[in-house]
Amino acid sequence: MSSRLGLRGVGAWILASAALVLVGGCSGDDGRGSGDASASGTTTPATGSTSDTASSSSSSGSASESDSGTASSSSATDSTGTSTGTSASTSTTDPTATTSDTSTSGTTGVVCDDMGGGVEFSYLWVSNTDHGSISKVNTLTLAEEARYWSDPAQSGAADPSRTSVNITGRAVVVSNRGAGTVTKVAATPQDCIDKNGNGMIDTSPNKDTLLNYADEECILWTTKVSTPFSGGAGPRGTTFNLPSFNQQTCEYENEKVWVGYLVGPGQAQMARLDSLTGAIEVTVDLPNWPVTADATNGYAPYGAAIDPQGYVWTTAVFSNVAYRIDPNTLEVKRFDSPNADSHYGFGIDSLGRLWFANWQGHGGVSMFDPASESWIVVNGSGGNLFRGVATDSLGNVWISSNGGGALGCGLLQVNADAQSIVTFHTFDQCGTPLGIGIDVEKKVWMVDYSGWAYQIDPVTYEKKLLPIANDHYTYSDITGSGLAGIKPG
Repeated sequence: MSSRLGLRGVGAWILASAALVLVGGCSGDDGRGSGDASASGTTTPATGSTSDTASSSSSSGSASESDSGTASSSSATDSTGTSTGTSASTSTTDPTATTSDTSTSGTTGVVCDDMGGGVEFSYLWVSNTDHGSISKVNTLTLAEEARYWSDPAQSGAADPSRTSVNITGRAVVVSNRGAGTVTKVAATPQDCIDKNGNGMIDTSPNKDTLLNYADEECILWTTKVSTPFSGGAGPRGTTFNLPSFNQQTCEYENEKVWVGYLVGPGQAQMARLDSLTGAIEVTVDLPNWPVTADATNGYAPYGAAIDPQGYVWTTAVFSNVAYRIDPNTLEVKRFDSPNADSHYGFGIDSLGRLWFANWQGHGGVSMFDPASESWIVVNGSGGNLFRGVATDSLGNVWISSNGGGALGCGLLQVNADAQSIVTFHTFDQCGTPLGIGIDVEKKVWMVDYSGWAYQIDPVTYEKKLLPIANDHYTYSDITGSGLAGIKPG
């Protein structure tokens, strides 16, 4: 059984957020700090084994020129980042990437499980920005089941924000803007590592009990990818790749993590990490990076997403550009919108179209089709302060909207094929909605910075409120719908 049941066709989406420097109407990232006492967690019989810690140091390449709409080979430097944690060093396949798709091998007759028999688990992952932790929320029961520190610092100074869930839903990575690190967490005890060799998995038992970072056995690794030198320099855009599927083993292989950051003023870079060990394999420079938000330094790549062909996409906040990285050749290509785009969050649907939430500029919802290299703006969507984006298998695009714009605080629903507005959803309690995601039952989740999340039924429009303590500058693939919606059927 798998958390991915029912997610085929769910559109890919990645959202982005502002860090310490915000424009009118945005909530700040400093928030209200609170600390949880560390405590012994629950123990579960271990299925893994202890393994080696990966550690190394990082280097980066030089930038190369690129014109709008033209390709250029990026400078890619092999590098390895400082990584702490444990990994299954005796295996070449990440245990958290095991599939439960249906596939039949023509040579051996191996038949992989067809996701049948129901849903084993489905999680929403929420970054607790002011606390320095990440929450695991069961979308089937609407219960926050556990919390984990997002960085060894165990404080809000880590500044966690972007997340990405892998294609099986069995792991999440979270980028820490303040610490310059990326941390991987296993979703279920079967993928955690018995670090102390006691034959059990020691892990957080509930939302109020966090184990010390070093004692939490569901934290798999943390890798230092950059040294933030300004409020916008730390890692932001984060995504798992679309891994290859081995029909002999019924497992996904070659799983990677991509993350973007600044290495200097106006110098943006994406790093590719090995999902198994957290080691940095290569870095790719993004030439002619727009210097926005911070006029001196600019901001790191703001969001990241994978399209159905496996290309890596990112954008700069408050800009009209989109960058594409070829995962094989590492060639970089930049595309510029001819409209007054001012990108914030973005996502990719099952047809490979990019949907952008625009903050100011024309303040609308824009779409870029790489096949035709054409841009459009959805009619009637202008004049707003849009933040996060998600697409679903029902043909909808969902965009969070902040107060201060034409529509005000709420959630915009757009018909993707008609490229027209369906309706605007309002909420009795609406602060600063940010991240959007789709769960395994096709329900829409909207996470509010101010300390809660809503689950919305896309058909009946029933809304359910779930309080989640702390501030949530959470974005990106918070449920796993991103990759599940673009993988081959």
